[in-house]
Amino acid sequence: MLVSLAVVSIPAFSQVRMDSARQACIANYRFIAGASGSYSNDYAGQMWAMSWKRGMRVPGFTQTYYFDSDTLAQAWQAVLTMRRLANLNPNNTPVPQNWISSLYYSHIALADYVNLPLPASYLICPEDWKRQRFLDGDFSQLPPDYGDGDFTSWRMAYSSSYSVSPSHWGPSRQTTVPAPPTGQLRKSAMWYSTGLYASYDGDLIVPDMYKPRQESDVRFPANKVFLSDDYARHSGKPRYYAYQTAGQDMLFYDGSVRYYRTDSTNPGWRPTSATGRGTMNSRYTFTVTPDFWGTLDNNATQASFTAGWYRVTRGGLFGWDVPRLKSMVGKLPSATVVENEVDTSAATGTW
Repeated sequence: MLVSLAVVSIPAFSQVRMDSARQACIANYRFIAGASGSYSNDYAGQMWAMSWKRGMRVPGFTQTYYFDSDTLAQAWQAVLTMRRLANLNPNNTPVPQNWISSLYYSHIALADYVNLPLPASYLICPEDWKRQRFLDGDFSQLPPDYGDGDFTSWRMAYSSSYSVSPSHWGPSRQTTVPAPPTGQLRKSAMWYSTGLYASYDGDLIVPDMYKPRQESDVRFPANKVFLSDDYARHSGKPRYYAYQTAGQDMLFYDGSVRYYRTDSTNPGWRPTSATGRGTMNSRYTFTVTPDFWGTLDNNATQASFTAGWYRVTRGGLFGWDVPRLKSMVGKLPSATVVENEVDTSAATGTW
């Protein structure tokens, strides 16, 4: 009897641990939601994002230098914030070149606002054991330098388990504006998922592309995913989010935290294409390989997906991510089936 009770207790204990970790993860989301609301109150309705701009003076030099692009200014903003919050040596923490800091480090703007040390527990899922080791001060497992001289691995220790959609800090739709130094008209870059990384379509020097957006830009806050994880971690082995049957709790722009299985959400569309606006069928495929943070199902060396799901929608902050059409839940998206996203073109101009 004692043996059988022990056998029964092992999965029960495992479930309790999993439930406890999930509740801690949800608590992280709620802390972020509260801090985000406080930030927007303090900054006239702006949502947190990197905010330094071209033309600002570069700090830390006796001579006067000025940033020649928003991208460079925000790279400095991210690194200087990490140095301060993690008490890092400037000699060992260079500012990288040609780095879109918001792509994976948008959370640094929120960390700057709450002014708590890095690495920070509220930015790390309890089941994200590699980042948990960094949180405990064990940096021995950091990977080697990426190889380009500047993009060094130390920053991985101050990354977050959670990420926001690029439309949170980048354009929700493509626009054409005069770009320095000639004033030539250029299209703003649109970011879209290509797996564990991202690609862009457009020109990186367009000013005011990457900046805090207004809360009022979010048209459907109860249906728009604000924050989620690259991996669904609380149902056993972590699974890459784009697997149809992966499921996780997500933070929405109305402050709620709700659980969704991936194939119950908007399958997403390639944001750089306006040709399928009427039929909503201009989707894309991408292939991913395992990264430092997790593996793929069955320890696969690569996997292909047919949708960006809730992480990429062509409407940006103007569209919605959930719910998916009930008739399509559990199915792969099809180019022959229209799945409606709220079409905001009448209110905001053609996409």
